[in-house]
Amino acid sequence: MIWGSDDLISLSRFLTFERERERERERERESHYIMAKSTVELSRPANPTLKKPSFPKKRTTMSVFCLYSPKLSIFLLALCVSLFTLYHIQSLHARTTSSPPWSFVHQWERFTNCTQEHGSMAEKLRQSVTFLPLKDLRYADKARQGHTWFMSSTYDTREEGGVQYQQFPSESSKRRLLCLKGKETHDGSWNSYALAWPEALPFNATLLKGLTFVSYNHYDYDNIWHGLSAMVPFVAWHIRNGCESPSRWILYHWGELRFEMGPWLRTLTGATFGGAPNTESFEGVNDGQPLCFEKAVVMRHNEGGMSRDRRTETYDLMRCKARMYCNVSLEGRIPEVNKQGLPVIGMTLFMRTGSRSFTNESAVIGIFEKECAKVDGCRLMVAYSNNLTFCEQVSEILYVYFLSFIHKSLKHIK
Repeated sequence: MIWGSDDLISLSRFLTFERERERERERERESHYIMAKSTVELSRPANPTLKKPSFPKKRTTMSVFCLYSPKLSIFLLALCVSLFTLYHIQSLHARTTSSPPWSFVHQWERFTNCTQEHGSMAEKLRQSVTFLPLKDLRYADKARQGHTWFMSSTYDTREEGGVQYQQFPSESSKRRLLCLKGKETHDGSWNSYALAWPEALPFNATLLKGLTFVSYNHYDYDNIWHGLSAMVPFVAWHIRNGCESPSRWILYHWGELRFEMGPWLRTLTGATFGGAPNTESFEGVNDGQPLCFEKAVVMRHNEGGMSRDRRTETYDLMRCKARMYCNVSLEGRIPEVNKQGLPVIGMTLFMRTGSRSFTNESAVIGIFEKECAKVDGCRLMVAYSNNLTFCEQVSEILYVYFLSFIHKSLKHIK
């Protein structure tokens, strides 16, 4: 029950009225007592020795005492405090339901203003995103030097003896993401890139989750050696960063998009990273629609800058992964011996077809056969790389001590 101010006034009037009535009754009893006393004195005998008549004792003092007892005072005080408290609670509730307190309104206005300012700032940052050509023609005369002509406004990070790379987001990029735009396959200057904060991505941009490897190759991805050289720095980064594997690959040659790796490189990449590489084809993406990446690593120098130890570490991992992929093991392998009991020294001559092939293959093979015959236990094998599957090459290499390529260089690979 909620007591209002009118209820308190009525209660006060009621208590005053009750006290007045009690006083009237006491005055009536006193007047009756005086009248009775006067009657008795008039009828009293003349003999003073007679016993005085006994009359009831006065109750006036007792009645007043009962009306103003301490318990009643405490009760009335507690009642007044309770009513006062309920009145204020009711008033506060009425103010709360009718209109919010000024402080809450002020805080809400501040929050609204802050949200609007944040949205305005994000809009300004979004409008300030500037796309630059992936291939900067100003550096065409030194396309592979320094920051190169690919993403020329950015600079590489390099650890001692390690690869030169760029990572987005990072401290060097001020926590901005990499965004790419364009699907040009003939002129890399028509493709572009930009850096943007996650809260202010370019208009109509699509954010791709996961890790993206962005590779720049000055040559191509069909040639085994050029493709392998472009892949090696990513493997080195993979080793040093918790063996994190990419969700997709984006391949560039002179800033132009490439959508396929050569079969040999594709197989080796899949064996190394535990799955066939997903080469981004930009399918369903308009020419002017940006793609932004949650995390991206960019390589544009291939093996350049890597120390000998770091290269050895990287190639050891790829060899191990390739053998696991092809189910080939070195364990339990018994070295071959010839009829004289000497260990066989395997030498393989890898030949090529097409424009890079020898015009007089028989003469070249004859030279190697002649030199091999001078070494006890030497055995020469001639093979064409395009005629062997990836796993056949891995198996053959196990028995090779020397490998000769089309450039006529001998390499000791064991």
